[in-house]
Amino acid sequence: MGFNMSWIFVDEIDQDALYDALDLVPTGGTPDQDDLGTSRVPLAGATLKSGWCAVFAKYALVMDATTGTNPPRLTRLPAKSRSIMCVVLEHAMVSYSSLWQGSRLIWQIRHDGGEHLEASGDLPPGFAGFRDIAMQKRRAYEERRKPGQLGVDFVFDVPLETAATITGYRHDRSVENDFFRNLQTLAPTDGNVLTKLSQPPAWWQAVGSTRYE
Repeated sequence: MGFNMSWIFVDEIDQDALYDALDLVPTGGTPDQDDLGTSRVPLAGATLKSGWCAVFAKYALVMDATTGTNPPRLTRLPAKSRSIMCVVLEHAMVSYSSLWQGSRLIWQIRHDGGEHLEASGDLPPGFAGFRDIAMQKRRAYEERRKPGQLGVDFVFDVPLETAATITGYRHDRSVENDFFRNLQTLAPTDGNVLTKLSQPPAWWQAVGSTRYE
């Protein structure tokens, strides 16, 4: 099935304050970093060598933990904090990334298969280059693709590469041994296991499901 996970990186905040803002608590487990965002480790957090604090989750749970309430939990973060949020749903070929300053959306990028790419806000300098290269690769591949040959979704990487230029993290790339610090399993504060998005964004219907499973 591939990767179906989400994560958020936040700066200018300590680990405990981030978990408190997102209504999450450590459970005492120490997960394998290769299991982040899977059924084995559906929710985990860490402080990173770079200084960011992060939460990783199965499917789109991070989206719900940050924006699934009214007002969104992101309004609890310090106004000076930057938050990079990503969602990767390989089963639907959906990818998403966004940057927030406190609770204010700065930019967002979403891909939903094929050449589809929606981008808005004050986008970082690297975005245009990733977009142009992906589109060139896609069109070159389509020109030489033989009948019956499977397509390749080059545009899928654009939101993820753009976010990675800021955080240094991609879910499908290995990291140095000391990249993660204090990696630990998490759970919602109330003990309930979230199973679906509370307030899915309008574009979420393209995924075909609001559930995490």
